[in-house]
Amino acid sequence: MAHGDWRMSFRVVGSRGEATAVNFVQPHLDDRVLVRTPTGERTEELGKRSSYTYQLEAYATHLRHGTPLPLHAEDALTTMSLIDECYHTAGFPPRPRTALPAPG
Repeated sequence: MAHGDWRMSFRVVGSRGEATAVNFVQPHLDDRVLVRTPTGERTEELGKRSSYTYQLEAYATHLRHGTPLPLHAEDALTTMSLIDECYHTAGFPPRPRTALPAPG
């Protein structure tokens, strides 16, 4: 992920077609989603804003209006477990753990 021109695409194939997010990690650089179905192909553009912008807006709306957040702490734990499993599968040691200092 340190390469200057890295891209990560994601392809989903279903019974009615497929969709490919061209660069889902950096939508602000390329926000295209290519959709292919038996009736044809189309390209959708979802908006070239950083994903952090959406996160910040959701948090601000939560603070201002009490709107529920789209993700919860359990989602973060699931993501962390997935990352740890990726490290394990790749043969790397787990990421080092750090402890927060006790409030004082």
